[in-house]
Amino acid sequence: MNTTDLSIKELINHNPIQLANGDSNTLKSVIYLRAQPSALFTEKPSPLQIARDQLLAARASYNKGNYEESNRLAVSAYLDGFELVENSLDTRNPDLRKDIEANMMALRKQFRESSNQEQLNTLLDITLAQLETAKRQLSADSLSNATLFSASLIILLREGLEALLVTLALVLVLIRSERRDALKFVHAGWITALIAGGVTWWAARSLVNISGASREVMEGVAALAAALVLFYVGVWMHSKSNTIQWKAYIQKHVTQRLKTGTLWGIATLAFVAVYREVFETVLFYEALLTQSLPAQNPTIIGGFLVGLFCLSIIGWIMVRYSIKLPIGRFFSVTTYLLVGLSFVLIGKGVIALQEAAFIDASPLPISFEVDWIGLKSTWQSLMAQITILVLFLVFMLVSNQRRKPETSSDS
Repeated sequence: MNTTDLSIKELINHNPIQLANGDSNTLKSVIYLRAQPSALFTEKPSPLQIARDQLLAARASYNKGNYEESNRLAVSAYLDGFELVENSLDTRNPDLRKDIEANMMALRKQFRESSNQEQLNTLLDITLAQLETAKRQLSADSLSNATLFSASLIILLREGLEALLVTLALVLVLIRSERRDALKFVHAGWITALIAGGVTWWAARSLVNISGASREVMEGVAALAAALVLFYVGVWMHSKSNTIQWKAYIQKHVTQRLKTGTLWGIATLAFVAVYREVFETVLFYEALLTQSLPAQNPTIIGGFLVGLFCLSIIGWIMVRYSIKLPIGRFFSVTTYLLVGLSFVLIGKGVIALQEAAFIDASPLPISFEVDWIGLKSTWQSLMAQITILVLFLVFMLVSNQRRKPETSSDS
């Protein structure tokens, strides 16, 4: 008999000799568990085990006719389980990662409907088999130092780059607006976000249970809010990209308008841009640590430090060369940067809400994914990004039409 086959009730109500049934190894294990009962409760299931358990529970609910509950469990299987190991699996088998993600998204719709149960069971069995394959590939014995290093590096670059670019854009705008005194508001925003992200992670582990769906809704809403603000700022900056216009605007408005309320708005944008990344980054690193041996922790830390170094280099290059640009060119470049970030964030925001089952996900006839720019093959996310591009193009056309009379009159 194996101790894993024993229930807690049996361990309490029977003596060790009865439970061991003549097996000396079982007897030793039972004696240990009676002396250290915390060992029965401290081990947390792996993300892939959570995904498997939730999918099986979803099938059980589906068979009882509880389609709403089965859909909720299917959403949890992805958000509370598989999503946490996606980065690691991507470094070893990106095709398997994409297949599992696509299948788990497809299962949600099928769990909501009573039709075609045979197709659901077929897809579910395929997905469970794929999860087993992923489990073997991501086992501690097979996860190499190179894989852990790559996963650690990718996590920080993927989650940190957007936050860095938004924060630096705000810093550079204030510097070129001759308001260095206002930089403390931006710094207050991102520093507070780092602290709040750490506190939220601790609270999620110790005080309350923040579900994966709640996390994705929070990240999705934050991304959409940041996207809209960045788009507005980008359009505003383009309207001031003319050197004469900007100097006049500085002299007339900046000192008066960048008052406390506006500056706290800038701090809030920095906070939102950073906070939405910090919490998810911590969760991904925690999941990565569960897939590694203690001796491999320095490798994960090494990937983190290299990622931090890369982000620092990107920040240094942006600050060094942006400051030297003529004011008109600077605002033009920054406009495209902010609108580009808005394009990325609105796509990721919609995708996050789709993953949380907050809004529907209607797949395109073809499947594609470019995670770095928030591009995914769903109609909703693609239309949101196209809307950003169309609005910006319309603004550019209107702006150019307005400038033509001014140019001709000046000549």
